[in-house]
Amino acid sequence: MEENVLMMRCTKCGEMNQLPVVHCKRCGARLDFETAEKHMIEAGKTTLQEQLRVVAKLAAAAGLVLIIALILWPGRMTRTMGEEIDAKRYRMKGELLLEALNRGWPASQVIEEAEINAHLRELVAAQPKPRGGLSASLKDVGARFFAGRAEVYVSIGRGPLTLTALFYAKPQGAKLVVTGAKAGHLPLPGILGRLYAGTQGGLFRQLKNESRIVRNLDGASVNDGSIELLINPGK
Repeated sequence: MEENVLMMRCTKCGEMNQLPVVHCKRCGARLDFETAEKHMIEAGKTTLQEQLRVVAKLAAAAGLVLIIALILWPGRMTRTMGEEIDAKRYRMKGELLLEALNRGWPASQVIEEAEINAHLRELVAAQPKPRGGLSASLKDVGARFFAGRAEVYVSIGRGPLTLTALFYAKPQGAKLVVTGAKAGHLPLPGILGRLYAGTQGGLFRQLKNESRIVRNLDGASVNDGSIELLINPGK
């Protein structure tokens, strides 16, 4: 096995010399040890630009980890929950709106927060059990009404994970418009929230009657604890 040797280039003729010689074996010039030492020290130093690149990569990685953690951190919703009689009232009001749509009549109904949440709780309870793996299952859904705005909460189970979403909406003209959202605890304001809401549309496919009512909205008024829906199929 060959032993490791230290070599040094002559600054005058370029010849490589095996240390510990002092003079070049080719031209006899004295080897410049001071310059070689400076080059070795500078080669071991990290430039400011390289340090900034390392810091930027670490910051990007930390930001990505934070975003993932916020998404996976389930959110919660405190809301007014009703009883079975409230769920029946909700369905009755929905049927009245659908009957008006079928007849082509304008109509309106005031939906209480307790009524819609009682109905949604029954809807979740009637969900089939997940098949296992990463198949999605609806674990919770709810609504909350404030003066001038509404919130819709969804909780989806995927294997060991629970992913939640919270959507903010307010009346604009004849429609309820999403103004922002949260994926877990990650805020998604403005257009980001609307884009996220668009990706979650499949969650509400089973709410066919509600979807039909929303498509025919002629206005909505949101108050503390209730929402008034106005429909006008002929408009």
